[in-house]
Amino acid sequence: MNKFFKGLFTIGAIAGIGYIGFKGYQRVSEVIKMSKTLPDYLQDLLNEKPKISINMRLNSLAIAVGMSAETYESLNIDLTEQIQCYISDYYPSIAKLKISVTKYIKAADDAECEINV
Repeated sequence: MNKFFKGLFTIGAIAGIGYIGFKGYQRVSEVIKMSKTLPDYLQDLLNEKPKISINMRLNSLAIAVGMSAETYESLNIDLTEQIQCYISDYYPSIAKLKISVTKYIKAADDAECEINV
């Protein structure tokens, strides 16, 4: 009987670790997919393709959105709410995380600022 419970406990532990691993893989996979699709979604809203930087922690997600100064000044929508709605609609497994959105003005491209001597 002791061998039976030891085997049952071993199977339960392996199943639990497998489930946690699967959920972690699912979160990472959806963050990777979101990093590819979120700039296109925001391009439709902002009329410019922003630079997106995503940092994922255990229970939180930090998203930094870089845009030009003109777009940043003329921003008339709540970008944080739009991004959270997008995540809850298309990526429900990461919608449960604490999401923080930061907006910043991205630097001008080096090709535009190059000076010919």
